[in-house]
Amino acid sequence: MLLFPGFSPVSAADGGPPTFTLYGDAGRGWGLNSTSFSTPGPTLTVFLGYPLTIALVGAEPVGSGVKHNWFIDYNGNNQTDPDENKSQDFSGPGPALFTFVPTREGSATYKCQYHFSTMFGTIRIVAQTNVTLYADAGSGWGLTNKTVRSPGPSLVFLSGTNVTFTLIAVATDSSPQHDFFIDYNADNIPSVGEPKTGDFNKTNPLTQKLHLDRAGNFTYYCEYHSGTMHGNVLILGVPVPTGGGFNVALIPGIMLLALGGVLIFAAVYHVRAVRAVKRSK
Repeated sequence: MLLFPGFSPVSAADGGPPTFTLYGDAGRGWGLNSTSFSTPGPTLTVFLGYPLTIALVGAEPVGSGVKHNWFIDYNGNNQTDPDENKSQDFSGPGPALFTFVPTREGSATYKCQYHFSTMFGTIRIVAQTNVTLYADAGSGWGLTNKTVRSPGPSLVFLSGTNVTFTLIAVATDSSPQHDFFIDYNADNIPSVGEPKTGDFNKTNPLTQKLHLDRAGNFTYYCEYHSGTMHGNVLILGVPVPTGGGFNVALIPGIMLLALGGVLIFAAVYHVRAVRAVKRSK
């Protein structure tokens, strides 16, 4: 499970979190409107690490007393567990607004706790692999040309992925050049091994793919205007140890830990065996 407590990647200045509307009915399942119920319900696709708001509407007649909720059943036990995203109970036209941050990549099943045999569907939580950023030397970065600010919007990606950046300088920008880089070592300048694009300006936007090869909480910059053009980027995965070390992907990391345990066990067993032989002589 990938967790990042206290991190809020999208602000109201960027338009707020995306919203789905789901209608729930105990017998007919879920639907995106009041006439399209199905079991399973519609598949939802959302970004890992970015807030999502679901407007939940009960389709039963007002006063029927039928209540619902919405949760992601990660472990498939049809119950709401403490580490699963769960809404408040709702009934009637409401709607009840539920906002949360998806923190686990992959496909899972969403359900109503009270009617899980009919009210369920698939939610796909995917890492973002494409982002467009607007730039201005004096104002910073933005997800649109109307939301440019400093610091810029926080971004969330997944370690080991290739992310395509489309970089556009706003029409009023006065700088002849910008670039984008992720500052792994926190020295405010692009260094060898750090993801970095070429230059762009308002007459020459840039689209470039960068490989993100380590996890951690970093700052992204324009090297020419680092005082204003910066923002937070969270790369999820296995973090690089502080104070140096090397980056280890999740599965190889587990294998290395297991191999280390085997070697330690073998060394201890060898020492004990040698001592036992000496005692027997």
